[in-house]
Amino acid sequence: MNKPSRNPAAFTLIELLVVISIIAILASIAMPVYGMAMRTARMAAAMTNGRSIVMSLRMYAEDNGGVFPVDKNIYDDPILSSNDAFRSVLPTYCDNETIFTVPNSKAGPKADGKIESPSQILARGENHWAYISGLSGSSNSTWPLVVDHTDGSGQYSTDETALGGVWRGTHALVIRTDASASKVVLMGTGNKRYLPRFDDKSKNALQVGDYMGDNAKLLEPAS
Repeated sequence: MNKPSRNPAAFTLIELLVVISIIAILASIAMPVYGMAMRTARMAAAMTNGRSIVMSLRMYAEDNGGVFPVDKNIYDDPILSSNDAFRSVLPTYCDNETIFTVPNSKAGPKADGKIESPSQILARGENHWAYISGLSGSSNSTWPLVVDHTDGSGQYSTDETALGGVWRGTHALVIRTDASASKVVLMGTGNKRYLPRFDDKSKNALQVGDYMGDNAKLLEPAS
C-alpha cells in the first residue's frame, strides 16, 4: 500500500515561525519610522497654522499703532492668558478658531468653531499656543511671538500626555515677530527641556524678561 505523498507546497512549522519572526522584526523597525513621519507631518501642519496666527496678529498691529495685543483685548477683557490675547484677532482678522489647536495637545486639542460671541471664542481647551505679550511689529525679528505652550514654567516635557510635551520634548515650534517659523531642537535633559535663545544656546528663550525688557511676558493657554 502506497503512503500518501506530502504536499510539496505546504509550509513546515519551522518555516512559518521564521516568516513570523521576520515580519515581527520588520514591524519593530517600521513602527518608530512611521511614528516619526506622522509627528513630522503634524508639526508641519501646526507650523502653518502658527504662521497664520502671527499674520493675523500683524494685521491687528497695523490697525493698533504697530503693537500686538497687550493689557486688554478688543472685548475690553484683561489679557491674562494667550487665549485672551488671541481673541483680539477673532473674527475680524481670522475667522477660523481651529488654527489655534493641535491634535493631542494637552492644552488645546480641538475647538468647536463657535466665534459668534466673545464668551465662545477660544474657550479653555481650544488653544494650544503660548504668546509673548509686550512686543510690537518692530520688535527684533529673531524674537519668538507665538510658541508651543510649555509646562507652565517656560520649559518642555518628554511626556506627550503632559503640558509642554506635545512633541515629546524633542522640538518646539517657534513663530517670530516677522511671521517666520521654524522647528527648533530643544536643549536640556529629562522633563526640563528648554527653547534655546538665538544668541546663547545655554539660555532659555522663554525667560523673556532677561532680554526683551520688563514689559515682555510669556502667557500660557487658559487653564
